[in-house]
Amino acid sequence: MSTETVTLERPGAGAVLTGDGQGTRTAICGVRPLVLMGLTHLLTTQSPCEVVFASADGFPEPGAGIDVLLVEDTLAQHVPERAVWRGSAPDVVVVRADATPDQVLRQVHEAVERRAPVSAGDRAPAGLSPREEQVLRFIASGMTHGQVARRIGISQHTVDTYVKRVRSKFGIGNKAELTRVALGLQPL
Repeated sequence: MSTETVTLERPGAGAVLTGDGQGTRTAICGVRPLVLMGLTHLLTTQSPCEVVFASADGFPEPGAGIDVLLVEDTLAQHVPERAVWRGSAPDVVVVRADATPDQVLRQVHEAVERRAPVSAGDRAPAGLSPREEQVLRFIASGMTHGQVARRIGISQHTVDTYVKRVRSKFGIGNKAELTRVALGLQPL
């Protein structure tokens, strides 16, 4: 069976990313052409993302301006390192074989939201590092420390350390107070 790379450019495909997902340049990589077709159809009909690349035999070139990269779970370990991407690396969404369309759309929406510029009203309180702010935002969205660790690729111990730092900076003694501070942020 022959596989090929398809580059799907549409008018406006280079548009700037906005919070609603419009102009989000999306690439889909997998090993099964039918899965690629299904994901492409799902994203083009059910999301505002622009699918500009779909391939069963490779990843987009670094510098292609990809915002979100969907990969089948069998390819997740082959995604190029962040350092390889010129400029900004895409958010990677790993699609499991048993994922439902709603789960895929939710994952893509979360990736788009992570890339959306943060408005001044949504900024974390002064004094937080970017990683502390990120962890706190995930907690505000209802994630556990273990889920946060898996999502951003760090250990749960490191997440615990960030939470301890936030508690120290705000003089927070319990989970309820931490939650109150976290809820003051716009979730990711």
